[in-house]
Amino acid sequence: MRALLVPFVIPLLAAAASAQANCGNTSTGMIPLTDLGPETYQGFGGGLYPAGANMRPPAHDAAGLVEAAQVVPRNAAGAPDPNGKIVLLSIGMSNTSGEFSTFLPIANADPGKNPAVLLVNGAQGGQTAAAISSPNAVFWTVVDQRLAMAGVTPAQVQAVWFKEANAGPTQPFPDHALVLKTQFAAIMGILRNRYPNGRLCYASSRIYAGYASTPLNPEPWAYESAFAVKWLIEDQANGAPALNFGPANGPVVSPWIAWGPYLWADGLTPRSDGLAWQCSDLTNDGTHPSPSGRTKVASLLLDFFKTDATAKSWFLAGPAAPCGPQAQVEEYGTGFGGPNGTVHLVASRLPTVPTISPFRAHAFGGPPDAIGGFVLGGFPLADGQVPLLGGSLLAAPALGFPIGTNALGMADLDFGPVPPDLALCGGEVYLQYLVADPDSPQGADLSRGLRVRIGH
Repeated sequence: MRALLVPFVIPLLAAAASAQANCGNTSTGMIPLTDLGPETYQGFGGGLYPAGANMRPPAHDAAGLVEAAQVVPRNAAGAPDPNGKIVLLSIGMSNTSGEFSTFLPIANADPGKNPAVLLVNGAQGGQTAAAISSPNAVFWTVVDQRLAMAGVTPAQVQAVWFKEANAGPTQPFPDHALVLKTQFAAIMGILRNRYPNGRLCYASSRIYAGYASTPLNPEPWAYESAFAVKWLIEDQANGAPALNFGPANGPVVSPWIAWGPYLWADGLTPRSDGLAWQCSDLTNDGTHPSPSGRTKVASLLLDFFKTDATAKSWFLAGPAAPCGPQAQVEEYGTGFGGPNGTVHLVASRLPTVPTISPFRAHAFGGPPDAIGGFVLGGFPLADGQVPLLGGSLLAAPALGFPIGTNALGMADLDFGPVPPDLALCGGEVYLQYLVADPDSPQGADLSRGLRVRIGH
């Protein structure tokens, strides 16, 4: 198989090396999965998880916490040992390798990182999902060689960052994404077989490829590959035996899988948390990240491992502070929109104690450069209790923040950083956004309510 791939992949890589990025293609018009929500792309729902959600389903999240609790320093034989190591291994292609190699020194220099965590870059250039989905691929031998060079064994691998794709895709959607999902599932089986303590797998999909000037992996395939990750996780959460990670449900054949950082944004069009991709973030082929692009991914990775509930317990130097329930952000009630749709209100990160960054409420989808404002309250109002503009006032108005939209129809309200006060755990606030819209029959758009719970 590897020999058959060489004459196909090598010309693509050679073309990529001599190409110039298509810097004029600053947007595709496609919506990041994290912003797509319950809306659809070619008939398939958005969100990282089912029902348009970006948060893990409660049952899958709880199962991940159980797996994470068993991630502890282990010796070369894989037995728990306070003097052992926790290996976080990257698995994937050239993009993955470059991004993780940038992540390595940044993470190792972070004073909060657990010194028992050892980062090993197993990703390799030219190694596609089709290639490494075979347990006999040379890729896996090279990974084990790298582990040995780092002074650790396969039995000490406990978490994986996984990011893969295929070279030169031509199939239409959803066919190529379904092929990828099947290959991803095979790779999960290989991971658990080779690394028996590999309990956690965090998967990411491609960065923006609209600047691509070669057929290596351009848009829309880069964007659409995220559905392979989404469907893989959904299959596991729905109890697929081929992805079982729980011993109570049968043979364990896979790590627990969840989204790591979602990396795609539509070129220069910022997504709801502000991420955008400049042409300078890519190399000359418009496909591989440049130093600035790799740094963007590395920063997102570090933030993820320091804040995700299933990762920070072992990635950080000390155990997470005991603090109430898990942080949560969710929409509720109904809003009202004009002919351009309802303005959306989301959060760019979860409000946790302690926190490393301000919590931000982000409104998007409104008319550009319009007068608007956030309403904040300490308790919710029942949907329909206070009619307003064809929707309902949902947050008891204790405070108002007059913040209009920018030229892209977005508005932000920052809180924090959240003070390191454990008494705040479990506290809730409720938000809603109102913006003037001359195209709306009521003269304004009103978002749904946003419930924000501070937690661990």
